[in-house]
Amino acid sequence: MSLAGPPAVLDGPAGQAVSAPRRRPGRGVAGLLLMRAAPPAVTLAMMLWWIQRPSYWRDEGATLAAVQRPFGELIRMLGNVDAVHGAYYMIIWVVVRFGGTGEFATRLPSALAMAVAAAGVAATGRRLVSPRAGLFAGLIFAALPEVSWYGQDARSYAMVTALATTASYLLVRVLGAAGSRRGWLAAYGLALTGLGLVNIFGLVLIPAHGLTVALAARRPGDRPAGDRRPGARLLAGWLAVAGVAVALVSPLCWLVWRQRAPENWLKTPGIHTLAVLPDLVGPAGLAGVVLLIIACGIASSAAGGRARIRADWPAALPALCLPWLLLPPAILLTGSLIQPVYTLRYVLFVLPAVTLLAGAALAAFGRVAGTIALAIVVLIALPAQLEVRWHGAHGDNIRMADAIVAAARRPGDAVLYASTGARNMPAAYPDGLAALRNIALDRGPVASGTLAGTYLPAPAVRGRLAGVRRVWVVEVRKDAMPLRLPLLQGTGFRLVRKWRTSDIWLMLYRHRLPGR
Repeated sequence: MSLAGPPAVLDGPAGQAVSAPRRRPGRGVAGLLLMRAAPPAVTLAMMLWWIQRPSYWRDEGATLAAVQRPFGELIRMLGNVDAVHGAYYMIIWVVVRFGGTGEFATRLPSALAMAVAAAGVAATGRRLVSPRAGLFAGLIFAALPEVSWYGQDARSYAMVTALATTASYLLVRVLGAAGSRRGWLAAYGLALTGLGLVNIFGLVLIPAHGLTVALAARRPGDRPAGDRRPGARLLAGWLAVAGVAVALVSPLCWLVWRQRAPENWLKTPGIHTLAVLPDLVGPAGLAGVVLLIIACGIASSAAGGRARIRADWPAALPALCLPWLLLPPAILLTGSLIQPVYTLRYVLFVLPAVTLLAGAALAAFGRVAGTIALAIVVLIALPAQLEVRWHGAHGDNIRMADAIVAAARRPGDAVLYASTGARNMPAAYPDGLAALRNIALDRGPVASGTLAGTYLPAPAVRGRLAGVRRVWVVEVRKDAMPLRLPLLQGTGFRLVRKWRTSDIWLMLYRHRLPGR
């Protein structure tokens, strides 16, 4: 099975295929360049739109906690914790040395990665179906709110998406190569290796690609002269390259497995986990519209007969997209029944498969109807696009919490982090939380070689509280105000004021004794 695109033909009289009419060279080249440039350009514009507006959230705080230390100390930390993000941290370590720790600089690599992913989606659509399908697929990718969320996030998931899309495009070139595949295989192997190094969970794309290759090996297409087993050669070449990529990443996999204890926040999946899978596309209405477009595109092509559906939906498209979309979540969900390793953002990189199918559907509608359907998707996605750009859109409005502390703190104030997820928050902004004395801290992040430092047991913390007059308590909680911190019971502290920003509770306690 060749994964090259369909021939450029039109329906002639009596259903005969005729060659597509020649276009004037200048207009054709300009149109082709526009179609290729539009998806990444539009996506980058979407990513830069209010990229600084959402506050950092706790995971971005972890990124900042990691990269605001000497490089040697970063390497030492990765030997103890968070090696899964090690390659990403090294990239951002360089970025902050040139651009600082502001939201624009730290999120720009993710924005650029999503633009690269859009270019890969469009290129894959062009290769498998048609230039119009590639254009529509890339523009739908740009319109999805989850793409904006992670394209404006100082974490590794946008880069994983870009590398997964690049690897998938290179696989298409491998399978469609008419001559030697060695160059494409080498590039594909580098993309897989990069994917695993940026985040090892991206390696679950390999079984999906394996299924795509197996389907191609069964229908190898044109057989080179003298080659009686092209399918076996293809499969052997892919296995060798994938095996080398896994071998190169395996030391990191071993290190991440040793550090798995801090990932105990991951839970065994249940029915709710499956129910929120469509959230990867967006809110329920948007996800439903995208799925409806795909279904209607298939039905429209099927109504035109077998030749039409083969042209609009070449077998290579589902052979690539369906394993890519279904297998990675299935693998991580199944593995999580033994050791929890799944959360929705770990499979963000399957989203391009959805947009490729949607792009093919829009192309099947035709230029006018497809453009109208695309406009409907954009309009339905707009409210969610605005929502992911408000100040607390990422869940934790650390910026506002930090501003509250900066305005109300006094010399000698201490802080207690009742939620372990809040311990990286001081690294996000310098004026409030970072200026408070962390009363429970034993050894700092750099000294301990950890993200947030090591913490004292409760009796030792209570002893330190004896010399404190005011203490701030920080807790992450989505529902009602938390109960009094057990650590403060019997210490003479009373609650004098509380604030809530998004899911962050700030509670200021003061000792009852006036002399303190």
